[in-house]
Amino acid sequence: MSVNKTILSGALALAFGAGLVVAPSIAHAQAPLTVKFVQQRGLLYLPIDMMVSGGILQQEATKLGLGKVEATVVTLSGPGPVTDALLSGAADYGTAALPSLLTLWDKTHGTANEVKAVGTVANGAMVLYTINPNVKTIKDFTDKDRIAVPSVRISFNAMMLEMAAEKEWGDPHKLDHLTVGLGHPDAVVALSAGYGQASITAHIAVQPFTDRGLKLPGAHVIADSREVFGGPLTQITLLATKQTKDKNPLLFKAVANALEESIKVANADKRAAAVLWKDANKASESVEELTALLSDPGFAFTAEPHRIAFFAAFLNRIGSLKSKVGDWKELFWETAHHQKGD
Repeated sequence: MSVNKTILSGALALAFGAGLVVAPSIAHAQAPLTVKFVQQRGLLYLPIDMMVSGGILQQEATKLGLGKVEATVVTLSGPGPVTDALLSGAADYGTAALPSLLTLWDKTHGTANEVKAVGTVANGAMVLYTINPNVKTIKDFTDKDRIAVPSVRISFNAMMLEMAAEKEWGDPHKLDHLTVGLGHPDAVVALSAGYGQASITAHIAVQPFTDRGLKLPGAHVIADSREVFGGPLTQITLLATKQTKDKNPLLFKAVANALEESIKVANADKRAAAVLWKDANKASESVEELTALLSDPGFAFTAEPHRIAFFAAFLNRIGSLKSKVGDWKELFWETAHHQKGD
């Protein structure tokens, strides 16, 4: 394990352990099971907060006779730290966009530490916007521009830009040199310095950071992922290693069941979901603003995988994915195989 991964594992261990002091157990009492989640920031991850803060994971665990479950969530800045936490064992489950799932599956399938998706979490639009008044389309970017993405080359946001470049020039990597790795909150803060002063000029964002960014002076939309991808596409999945699955199959089933139930609950009452997410993330938006974002037709919490093969083929074309995906179920644990997907 690298020094960085060792530091990450230690930091996560401290974060997960904070506040989880358990009172002395009575005789014969069973120690609580623990479940550790890692995720990035954004409304797309709301079902995970609902599983934990909303108590749905505990409800599903109780149905299966598992007793007390101590679940914790740590928020990280990008897909790299999330996947590192999973592979190092510092976390049991991690939310990741479709490119991360495909990349991890490609590297690990058939190994003892195989990574697959427990299920899908959400579809949501990514939006490329800029504060540069001279940029109206991606063709207008120059070497003076810098485009913020969560992680260069490997994040879904970066790959959206690559797919747009492939359509425009036949070269998916034409704008790669303009991208810089920056978390969504930091990107909005950086852009707030204004055109000519900000260290970046554009940002590929997800909600609620898209809405925050578009409120900045001069901010305007350049591209939308729904146009780039040509339709709904699974964005966020919940990942786990084979070791996590095999360690406690019944707990694994409880997590899978809780994910599906959390999606149903979030869709049934979006205002209540907005309240929960605002409280869990200490978000600055009002409940009304968050409810409006969740009601956007392009925003969907769904357990159904969408256009997996379509995106896998793109990664094959650009050389990011070596293995061919014959069926979307190859990428998912059996917990998702009852879904209708493509």
